[in-house]
Amino acid sequence: MRTFEYLSKEPRFVTVDTNCLLTHKLADGQSFPPSYLDFATQLGWGRLCGLLLVYVPLGQYPDSWLIQSPKIRQYMDDFYKEMEYDALFLEPDGYEGIEQYLLPFAMSENGEYLAWDTSRRDDAGEFPIYVLAARLGGIRYGAKDLYEFIEKCTDEAAVKTMFGTGYSALPPTFESLPLT
Repeated sequence: MRTFEYLSKEPRFVTVDTNCLLTHKLADGQSFPPSYLDFATQLGWGRLCGLLLVYVPLGQYPDSWLIQSPKIRQYMDDFYKEMEYDALFLEPDGYEGIEQYLLPFAMSENGEYLAWDTSRRDDAGEFPIYVLAARLGGIRYGAKDLYEFIEKCTDEAAVKTMFGTGYSALPPTFESLPLT
């Protein structure tokens, strides 16, 4: 995992539900991707790169992956059902049917969602990461895993391919946040 400037003045005060993290099985019967497991155990809950809220298992707290992922997924399901099939919502990098395989695990404070394409786990156990534009107005390929995604977030040119031309390189920071 990349070295971050740790912004919190206090030590980490959020305890990740390690039992859930290590025993939870996704739809394919396997665990969370290894890069996400590293992130969750090393950093926990907080703000990544000054913008991204990566949800990790925190029990039944509202900021827990267990709460946020299904909530976002329901929003996605409702949106795609209401819009029926429109290829515009999949551009520029989605493919027909991808919406049924997307599993959200993070969001930006600007309204984008990060989701794994759970139909394409690689040999390392990773899922490709996609960025869903604010209001689900498009799908962009992010990275092959969370390590690469974070590196691309801090790169001036690469961040634009994931989030759009209005973005500049994000800072390599992590700020632990209190549970809400």
